[in-house]
Amino acid sequence: MFLIEIFIVEVVVMSMGGVVFEDIEVNILSSVDCGYRRYIRMLSDLVAMDTVSAVKGSSEMLKGAQLVSSMLSEVGFRTEVKSYGGHPIVVGELGDGPISILIYNHYDVQPPDPLELWDSPPFELVERDGKLFGRGVSDNKGDIVARLAAIEVLTPYLDRLGVKVKWVIEGEEEIGSPTLSKAVEDLKNWLKADGGFWETASVDRRGRLHILLGFKGMLYIEVMLKGACRDVHSGYSPLVPNPVWCLSHILSSIKSCDGRILVNWLFNDVEIHPEALELLKELDLDELNELKTMLGIDRFNAGLEGFEALKTLYLSPSINVSGIYAGYIGKGSKTVIPSVAGVKIDIRLVPRQDPMKILEKLKQHIRSLGIDKFEIVLHGMYPAGYTKPNENIVQASIKAAEKVYGVKPQLLPLSSGSGPYYYIANYIGIPLTGAGVGYYDSRAHAPNENIRIEDFVKGIKHVALTITGFSKTMKSNK
Repeated sequence: MFLIEIFIVEVVVMSMGGVVFEDIEVNILSSVDCGYRRYIRMLSDLVAMDTVSAVKGSSEMLKGAQLVSSMLSEVGFRTEVKSYGGHPIVVGELGDGPISILIYNHYDVQPPDPLELWDSPPFELVERDGKLFGRGVSDNKGDIVARLAAIEVLTPYLDRLGVKVKWVIEGEEEIGSPTLSKAVEDLKNWLKADGGFWETASVDRRGRLHILLGFKGMLYIEVMLKGACRDVHSGYSPLVPNPVWCLSHILSSIKSCDGRILVNWLFNDVEIHPEALELLKELDLDELNELKTMLGIDRFNAGLEGFEALKTLYLSPSINVSGIYAGYIGKGSKTVIPSVAGVKIDIRLVPRQDPMKILEKLKQHIRSLGIDKFEIVLHGMYPAGYTKPNENIVQASIKAAEKVYGVKPQLLPLSSGSGPYYYIANYIGIPLTGAGVGYYDSRAHAPNENIRIEDFVKGIKHVALTITGFSKTMKSNK
């Protein structure tokens, strides 16, 4: 079989655009169908590593990074585990061709809480009803293994395709990638590539792959207000300040209870490009109603509907309360005036917005309310990033998706979520496309996170065919 594959590749060198190239694609797809079960076992090993970056120590995260590194090494990657002051990052390289492809992923995951809502242990891969359950199967370990599978299937062809694959897998994406900028600065010459894959993509209710061409930026902060030097009996409430009231004043001055944003500074420097609006026009508005039904809600914030809802979701900044704490929240009663009140806030930004400027505007806003005793802890910050839809890597992924999923994919100008996309796409200057194994009900960040096995297999095929198609395009352009 090995000799046959070598013969086919030799012919491809002479005719990359002919029927022989299509035969290679057939071989690739057949190999995936025959061998995907082995990759599910690999995913099981990776899910078993509880790499929760928000709570785990460096030694536990290092074990996760070392497992990822060994998985890449087994396929032939030259790997290195590096640290830039936080959780380790894995870098790998395979092949020596003139056409370079960069892949970004992360091995860290969200905390599994609340544990009682899981139907199976979160750090044990469980197969049930054609699905795989476990923390990280969708975000982002399933994508790591699917891409590794695709590259392993392509390994006999890489030299002839002229492809070099570079891979960056960090361990801090779920906590805002605080040291990724240092890694990118250190590795910026090595990172340069002709195109690449960003973290993920997912399948919608119509079976179409949603390819994300950008991600919003992130400003994740914690605002803390202090009152008395200790908790006080609530009988003193007529006299002793309660920081919860000030905290609620801050929050209600920024966003109303019906979801309307009340401050103009959040929209500073927002610029919407016409091509982004054109991409949104291709999206299915029916999915908005299906989303409401799935989540059990009657309406969206501010009564948004139709195209305005899509534009707000994908092209506007947002602000959200991720968590809030103060006083006694245990069982029964305890009447106290809390000495501390705090809130964790995530602000998602769009291209051209500077997260540091927004942070300063927030501080000014709090002071304008007459509140001067507060502390802000910065947990993560990066700008938004994007890729233009006409890039070769994007077009290759579109064609590959049509073959694998049987329908044209949906292109989104930005994800409604955030990721450190900017560092690779815009700072280094690498056009990026999406590929992934999730679907509309994968429940990333929630209990019972899952992927469908069918999507896992298609995700492998999509990456493999995108790489071969990209190689074909790049060779024809030279």
